[in-house]
Amino acid sequence: MDIIPLHLGLNHFHTPNPAVEALQEALARHETFYGPNEGLPDLRYALAQRYLEDEGVPVPAEQILITHGAKHAIHLYLQSLLQPEDEVIALAPYWFAFPELIQQSGGKLVTVPANPEQAYALDVEAIRPKINQNTKLLILTNPGNPTGKVYSREELQQVAHLLEEFPNLHLLSDEIYDGLSYHGPVTSALRFEHLRDRIAVVNGFSKSFAMSGWRLGYLIAPFHLLHTATELQRKLISGVSPFLQTGAVAVTQQRHRIWQQFRTELEGKRERVQQALEQLPGIKFTVPQAGYYFTLQVDGLLSPQNPSSPFQLVEEWAAALKDQVGLEVLPATNMGMPGALRMSFALPDEVLESALLRLKAFVS
Repeated sequence: MDIIPLHLGLNHFHTPNPAVEALQEALARHETFYGPNEGLPDLRYALAQRYLEDEGVPVPAEQILITHGAKHAIHLYLQSLLQPEDEVIALAPYWFAFPELIQQSGGKLVTVPANPEQAYALDVEAIRPKINQNTKLLILTNPGNPTGKVYSREELQQVAHLLEEFPNLHLLSDEIYDGLSYHGPVTSALRFEHLRDRIAVVNGFSKSFAMSGWRLGYLIAPFHLLHTATELQRKLISGVSPFLQTGAVAVTQQRHRIWQQFRTELEGKRERVQQALEQLPGIKFTVPQAGYYFTLQVDGLLSPQNPSSPFQLVEEWAAALKDQVGLEVLPATNMGMPGALRMSFALPDEVLESALLRLKAFVS
């Protein structure tokens, strides 16, 4: 039986032609030598222009570090910020790599429980009791992975007030899905300019630009942390391939056309999945506002709530789903939400239709 990969963190789109063409032209010009450790000036300037045009926020190009993917950007930032035993707060469900990245940097993860009954709203009153003298960082993922939740400006304003209340607290905002929001632009944490000495943003090209294999990300951070991160990158990888960065320049300049094309197709798939899930008893979900995942609560299909179920853990349920009908999903236990799973819908239409039929057969 063929396996349909609903667990992967990538979409089925091809990399947009402007990136491919720019890369080919750079190679034809033999631009294959070492580049600046901090990234090509053209790309850093294009990204600075992006935030000025889209957010109305002036970001100096010198404050942007081009990294070997967004995960590398997060690693560099955490290594530059955290000291041993520093505590890091993250709202569940969070990206599954955060716990290990925090641990590798000497930090301790503190989790705020998931609140699906509130559609994963950003509840500052749930965060505040977690803050103590050891708390160094709050991590937000906006849009959410896996939830697809997009925080409103009002919600983010409450976080800004929290940073004002706790002057030793830093904020890292992972915004890598920001081009795939279905209900208007995503508000970047960079908007809070008076707090920019404690706010960092990570973004990249894997998700919103379908460039996962290019391994291109970037970090916007306070200058003193960016300097440390830049030096660390110099020691580890000596910068990112310049010819790859030329492709990123091209898609950054044409981002709105590319994002609109992707969103239009994904929105139809999202609606199709929503309709199918509404017919499945025992599964709860919230319709994502961005990205290409559904977070499914399958507690009702496990033995603690359903005595007739042979499955006690979501991992057992997911393993049976793969063995019996060939669907591979990602349990959310490592995302801080046991009893849930992440399911991608960024698949070709015929594959997605087959996946939904198999899911219906398994649940039934």
